[in-house]
Amino acid sequence: MQGTKSKIRYLMTPGPVEVSPKTLNALSSPVIHHYSPEFIELFEETTEKVKKVFQTKKDLIIMQGEAVLGLEASVANILNPGDKVLVLDNGPYGAWFGIYVENHGGTVVRLKEDYNKAIDPDKVRAALEENKDIKALTVVHMDTPVGITNPINEICKIAKEFGVLTIVDSVAALGGIDIRPDDWDIDICICGSQKCLSCPPALSPISISKEAWKMMEDRKIPLKLSYLSMTDYRDTWIKNRKFPFTPFVSEIYALNASITEILKEGLPNVFARHKKVAEAIRDAVEAIGLKLWPSSREIASNTVTAIKVPQGIDDEKLRRIMAEKYGVLITGDVAGLGGKIFRIGHMGYSAKMDNALVTIAALEKALQEIKFPVKIGSGVEKILKYF
Repeated sequence: MQGTKSKIRYLMTPGPVEVSPKTLNALSSPVIHHYSPEFIELFEETTEKVKKVFQTKKDLIIMQGEAVLGLEASVANILNPGDKVLVLDNGPYGAWFGIYVENHGGTVVRLKEDYNKAIDPDKVRAALEENKDIKALTVVHMDTPVGITNPINEICKIAKEFGVLTIVDSVAALGGIDIRPDDWDIDICICGSQKCLSCPPALSPISISKEAWKMMEDRKIPLKLSYLSMTDYRDTWIKNRKFPFTPFVSEIYALNASITEILKEGLPNVFARHKKVAEAIRDAVEAIGLKLWPSSREIASNTVTAIKVPQGIDDEKLRRIMAEKYGVLITGDVAGLGGKIFRIGHMGYSAKMDNALVTIAALEKALQEIKFPVKIGSGVEKILKYF
């Protein structure tokens, strides 16, 4: 969608999201040396604040790269050639975990579900009973392309019954949806700065359990001196307050600012805000006459609303009208779901009722322009009830 950049006033995508003025201001702070006392103190403070958002007492590292770095690293650091990994696949990101496993010599055991349904914990148990030599399990907390939230609490507890390491992609959920790595037996929990944490895309905070560290140490050839190495972060930062390489100084300033705002609002209030905006948008979408992609509202995400593209509708044209004429940018499908889904992101700083109102109003007008039968104001009325 070229030519829309200067016209966008509302960024309602599933990441990157809007960034607050305070975070933008922090991003422009003067760059200082990463071993100056000021930066060491800032990095330590930021790490402790991020742990509060993770609701964890486990070790936490902040890998310097977009969240995909953390996702691949979570697999690369634990696998020996031939190790079996149960990959829970009910969305494109869940499926892509299998590529990381294969790239690093592992063997994928795939539990596939329809892409409009959540993973059934009973099926996870059955798969683990059938495959006794599974080493690790991967699951996406909220699969962004399909807007579905998986019951990771139940899934990870079942995995632990079988002694299986749990790896959770919470990139598009953590900070907007309640998650408790300590209570839910999550060994490696990956987040991304550009989603609910409302920062630029650059950082990948990850909580890591003692069991996960041991598995990394027990790897036949531990991954060292690599951009993917998690143990490099542990051996430098956690043990010695040093870095494996030069960290992203400006992005740490920004992360500190955004996390401070989240903690000031209070996690229960943040979760409630995301839920309220999500429910309002779901109500509005259905009032307009559109259908949600998830098979039930119970599994629909509080950070992204995935909507079925009505038959005969060009969703790219719809989104282009919303962007160019009304200044609201939403997103379409990802690979494998061509023309079937379009998505409204409502996470982090973007998860505001005013944004929801403008987005639904723009959606109604754009649908009218492409001749979809819609009563103008039907969705807006639903949003207004939440004010």
